[in-house]
Amino acid sequence: MISITLRRLQVFVAIVETGSFAAAARRLGIAQPSISAHIMAIEKELDGRLFERQSGRHAVLTDIGRSFLVHARELLSQAMRMEEDVASRASAEQNVALACQRSLSNTVMRGALAQFASSNRDIRMSVRIAFQEEVVAAVRMGSADIGCLLSNDEPAGLPSILMARMRFVVFATPDHPLVGRKRVPPAEVSRHDFVGPVATSLFGQTQHKLLGGIGVERLRLVAEGTEFGVVRDLAEAGLGLCCSLYASVAPDIEAGRLCVIDIDGPALSLDVRMLINPQRRSARPVRALAESLREASSTWD
Repeated sequence: MISITLRRLQVFVAIVETGSFAAAARRLGIAQPSISAHIMAIEKELDGRLFERQSGRHAVLTDIGRSFLVHARELLSQAMRMEEDVASRASAEQNVALACQRSLSNTVMRGALAQFASSNRDIRMSVRIAFQEEVVAAVRMGSADIGCLLSNDEPAGLPSILMARMRFVVFATPDHPLVGRKRVPPAEVSRHDFVGPVATSLFGQTQHKLLGGIGVERLRLVAEGTEFGVVRDLAEAGLGLCCSLYASVAPDIEAGRLCVIDIDGPALSLDVRMLINPQRRSARPVRALAESLREASSTWD
């Protein structure tokens, strides 16, 4: 079996392309005797000459040389494609893709994600802000390595890691008739208008189930939106009550722009769940981000 290194193939092709042994030596940055030694080694393997030995003239290929050139170029091309493929896969191994529900990414996870990126400069993190159902779909389809969402139920077919339990509140403007009252009955809350996420969305259904669990069974939804910022503005405009992650409205509540309704019932909360793509679970960047988020979640409430 012929055994010829890629370096010798590069030397041979360089001679052909530059026209001489001396020019090939200059291109490759090696001594001309080394060029000659590489060619002699190839010729020994092939048992035939690659170039006509004509001193002082351009390197002229023999019939064997012309035939060998075709194979040499193809082998070098294959080697280049292999290097590019390996490099691409190696680069992918240093990436981690996160799909995150906006309610989390804009509040408790902001600092955690920034800290991870700062401490892991060798890992390229891609963060996609998505709706609840999109987070689940992204992990299931493989477009995300990790997904983080708010839900008290585990997504079908995707085991999740429980990270934290987040406080939810019902709030309104200070002039709302329920503000300032103690232990408002859930049935009375149901008689007031609400603004919130789109009712048919997964998060809308999650929120409806959350409120139903404390006795607010019917929501008089008068306005809805896919972005919390819009929903919050509708609530601040006095259109109705709103239920949200406390961390999302804490600055408004502390400033007195919005007020929490004291409902007679159990405290409202949703679990923060982490989903991990099974095919990427063992990848170092995925393990690193998952562990970092789990550590950070101990401070979330």
